[in-house]
Amino acid sequence: MSPRLKRRLRWVPNAITIGRLAALPVLLWMCVVADGPSWPLAIAFGAVALTDFVDGRLAVILDARTPLGRILDPLADRLLMVVGLVGVLIMARFAWPAPAIVLVRDLAAMAGFVWLVRRGIRMEMDVAGKVSSGLNMGCLAVGLGISATWVGTVFWFAAALSILTFVRYVAIAVPRVRAQRSRELPSTIA
Repeated sequence: MSPRLKRRLRWVPNAITIGRLAALPVLLWMCVVADGPSWPLAIAFGAVALTDFVDGRLAVILDARTPLGRILDPLADRLLMVVGLVGVLIMARFAWPAPAIVLVRDLAAMAGFVWLVRRGIRMEMDVAGKVSSGLNMGCLAVGLGISATWVGTVFWFAAALSILTFVRYVAIAVPRVRAQRSRELPSTIA
């Protein structure tokens, strides 16, 4: 791809992320009106979830990673998870503790991310986080579309992985916050 074309297309990844955010109310509405497992809802949720992969790959290919994208992309991912989790809770698709655990984890992750960004500390999603998100989104998409106990069982595994990745991110963030605080302390001269 020519450098000129890359420059002209750098807006595409953020536009896809904004489209993912715009789809969230539609997905939530579909969850609310569904009478039970819904293939159209599952396909719509899965398609919106796949845009996360697409915009990420395009950002790399087009060298289009931006400060806005670094904020919007994880926000859109977490909000998509929230919509899917609320959907499975509304539809009573899984036993409520697993979606509730992941929902609390995602809300805590969003709050922590905002707090860290405001302090100037940047966190990147690692491979374990991407696997965890992908597994959760896949379970939610399948769970919104079919009624099978194995999906709930796999979702419990995904919930456990979510907790482990959250603990890992906290373990990474705490030393960064401590290092920043130590730099902010005034030095004393004896």
